[in-house]
Amino acid sequence: MQKWSHRSSPKNKNKEEFLATKQITVLEHPAYSPDLAPNDFFLVPKVKEILKGGHFDDIDDITSNTTAALKAIPPNQFENCFEG
Repeated sequence: MQKWSHRSSPKNKNKEEFLATKQITVLEHPAYSPDLAPNDFFLVPKVKEILKGGHFDDIDDITSNTTAALKAIPPNQFENCFEG
């Protein structure tokens, strides 16, 4: 009996090949634990900090404010969250 792995699926093989052709580094994290991605520990608290205390009228207001908060984070700070 062949053991199934999400890594061996054809869909993931295509994704891995695409990322390799673009020279994109893929960081490993435990299967079934997407909440353990390094950027989550940096990005979510940072955006919450920027948006804290704000009041939003509708989804468009939330979207525009969140986009502005993300753009306000310097790229080098975001890159540093992946260095260990």
